[in-house]
Amino acid sequence: MDARVSWVGPDEVEGYVVHMRERGLSDSSIKNHLSIIRSFFDTLARRLDLPDPTRRLDEVRFHQKAPKRTFLTRREADVLLGAIERRASGEEFIEAEGSAGGTADGDGSVRAARRRRVAQAIAARDHAAFSAMIYAGLRIEETTALTVKDLSFAQGAEEVRVAKGKGNKERLVPMGPRLRRSLHSYLKARDSLIPTDAESPLPHLFVTEKGSRVTEGTLRRRLYSWVRESRIKKADVKPHDLRRTFGTWYLQENPGQLIELAELMGHANLSQVRKYALSDAERARAGVAKL
Repeated sequence: MDARVSWVGPDEVEGYVVHMRERGLSDSSIKNHLSIIRSFFDTLARRLDLPDPTRRLDEVRFHQKAPKRTFLTRREADVLLGAIERRASGEEFIEAEGSAGGTADGDGSVRAARRRRVAQAIAARDHAAFSAMIYAGLRIEETTALTVKDLSFAQGAEEVRVAKGKGNKERLVPMGPRLRRSLHSYLKARDSLIPTDAESPLPHLFVTEKGSRVTEGTLRRRLYSWVRESRIKKADVKPHDLRRTFGTWYLQENPGQLIELAELMGHANLSQVRKYALSDAERARAGVAKL
């Protein structure tokens, strides 16, 4: 694609370096490429008084190994969310009661039923929150900031409004069928988390068992707990890896749609979404897996 020289900034040059590293070029080859680029822009800066995008590059980073970018496979996401869904649906409690040979009587039964409803509602909340990251690419801070009014279930216009994205930028993300089902299930269970003496409807979508807005720390701890319980191989999964999963899956299904992905994920430039593209070896393995 042809582009004006004035469009090239430090982010674009760094994105090109990331591209070369993902293709397996050695440090020496990357250094040679950078040397040519620096010489080119240095000449333009001197002769045409144009800005040099290579002056502010952190070259030290280019001689380090590319960071490991973790994302979930579709199988891993199904296993993780499946473990949460079992508790949210009550299936886990039914199995436990069957093993115990019955339930408590009287007040104990009432308290047990209440604890069960709350546990199911919290699991439904976790499922919906993590689904928002996996299937809509939301950041964890964007997820906790969602309000009930940010959701639109109008037919043909199902979407999530991210009102407080990075840099306070607002964006709309289409709501896929899996995210829609998860949110519907959570909204049905959400009342179990709201105190009966609440004076007015709570605006925030994701709340705690006390009816307050769920925090980023709570969601992180819940994710780590569910990862251990689900026993997926990627035991070090973090919230941002769920968002990265969305970006990786999107480019797998829509190769080359960097502009569209940048808009969906709230990125300011294309260099930030190139990192979601698989390396040649990873793309080959993913392609073979579909055969």
